[in-house]
Amino acid sequence: MLMVHVMTNNNNNKRVLAASCVIIATAFAVAVVANYMIGAWAFVPLAIVYWASIFIVVKPSKKKLISIFTAPTENYKYALIAFVPALFCIISFVWGTQYIRGVVLIALWILFAVFNSVAEELFWRGYLFDNLSWKPLYKILISTALFILSHLSWGVFSITIRHPLMIVPLLIMSITWGYVYHKTNSLKWPVVAHFFVNILTLTVWVFLNIYVPPLG
Repeated sequence: MLMVHVMTNNNNNKRVLAASCVIIATAFAVAVVANYMIGAWAFVPLAIVYWASIFIVVKPSKKKLISIFTAPTENYKYALIAFVPALFCIISFVWGTQYIRGVVLIALWILFAVFNSVAEELFWRGYLFDNLSWKPLYKILISTALFILSHLSWGVFSITIRHPLMIVPLLIMSITWGYVYHKTNSLKWPVVAHFFVNILTLTVWVFLNIYVPPLG
């Protein structure tokens, strides 16, 4: 029975990792093709395909989506921990406020922040952590590695995201939110914190290279 259980876990791990790789590869392919055709506006079809592929794999129920924002957390200190990555984005936001203009861009900015925070946390934290049979530390490390790789597609057209130093904030975000999810078993704070990071980093203007933060 133990051997069967181990084999089942191994097969499930392989299935989950394969799904992760397919999502990353698909997103990258879409980014390359779309960038060739429409330049930096490639972020629109990329976002649609990326989120759709995540929802197809995760298949979240209405109850699951609602629980993201209603599930209790055992200790509010984890909410504070989840927001640590957002603190590092404040300076970048202040520098970039001069670029916040255009009704269409502002609408896309807000929509992106909402959908991306839910989709990415559902997959890179929730789905991976719930379906991998490894120890929590290994789950955090593998989800972080895959989370960073998934952002290579955005770097196809964004000068900022393809900068080598971007690995640092992505590393901090993924480890922090993975830890919070592990401790609370709730995606509420990772999703909310992720939303604020997407807002503070002025994603749409960064995608379009209208705003390129000083990264050194």
